[in-house]
Amino acid sequence: MNVQESLDQLEEIILSSPRLLGWRTLIQEEVLLEQLDQIRLSLPSAFEEAENLLRHREYILQEASRYAREIVANAEQRARQLLDESTLTRQARAEAQQILIQSQQEREQIRRQTRQEAAQIQQEAHRYVDQVLEDLETRLVESLQVIRNGRQQLR
Repeated sequence: MNVQESLDQLEEIILSSPRLLGWRTLIQEEVLLEQLDQIRLSLPSAFEEAENLLRHREYILQEASRYAREIVANAEQRARQLLDESTLTRQARAEAQQILIQSQQEREQIRRQTRQEAAQIQQEAHRYVDQVLEDLETRLVESLQVIRNGRQQLR
């Protein structure tokens, strides 16, 4: 069960609880606490998803580096072939250098983009978790106020 489903069930527990005097809600503490435990158990999965995204980012960086090394190796091999042909020596050096620079630029661009995407994903995950916790806090404060009011009326 994910965090959102757990929060929906918590809301259902509150909304389906018996009402006193038509506007106060009587909540079974054990049911509410059990649901809170479910939410606590669900939170690590949200964090795990964020960690998986970060691991995927690292994989993409490794693949980009591997791809860049292949490009460089291919460029070097091509350059050696061109060096063997004396009339094409200058052209080969220029082409190899251009390919090397281009591959380095592509690799750096992929790394920057991946880092930005990972940072954005991490920020979004933090915002999501913060929103879930804020919603839970609000609901709990409201429930606590209802409980306090019910106790106050009993005195």
